[in-house]
Amino acid sequence: MNTIVKYMAVCGLLAVLAGGAQHLYADWKEVRSLIVQGETQKDRKQQEAIYRRAYTMAQRSVAASPGSSNEHLWLANAAGRLAMVVSNDERIELSKVVKDNAERAIALDGRNGQAYMTLGAWHYYVAGLSWVQRTAANVFYGGLPDASYRDAVNNLSKAVKFGVENPVEAYYLRALTYRKLDNDQAARADFRRSAEAKARNARERELQQKARKWIK
Repeated sequence: MNTIVKYMAVCGLLAVLAGGAQHLYADWKEVRSLIVQGETQKDRKQQEAIYRRAYTMAQRSVAASPGSSNEHLWLANAAGRLAMVVSNDERIELSKVVKDNAERAIALDGRNGQAYMTLGAWHYYVAGLSWVQRTAANVFYGGLPDASYRDAVNNLSKAVKFGVENPVEAYYLRALTYRKLDNDQAARADFRRSAEAKARNARERELQQKARKWIK
């Protein structure tokens, strides 16, 4: 085999290996793009398929780059989106993935506002589970980690402090949390901030409409 043929063979092998690697690993930005795509999907089955793809991609990304804060963040976000469209048993397991990876993202980068947003949202929604839901989770699925509205406020406050892509949602969610804590004055202030922030899409404009109803 002459030198040119050997060179072409090596290049071909490298191309195959590179192609295989692309299937095994993806950047967190690709995961985020899939999640955005899933959010616009109205068919629940197609939405679940997109979120499952994002979740699988995010797991591979974290395995490839375990020291990246954003890789853990978007694994948490992919798990959270998938949890919204699956059965209860899978939802419990995914909820744990959300918390664990949001906390890991923060441990890797203490100024990752988006990770604080994800963890704050987790605390808000899990703290809001009814006694029946919590009992079922304990009996059938091994329980859930502790969550509280105060932890939700603390994390959401750090989110807006360090900056997030979605301030409309961050302020709106913190306003809802303040209402749970019977702090109506702080809630109204955050509803106003949410209504005045720049909306990126129809979903956030809908949140702003809801926020304006609270401050009339």
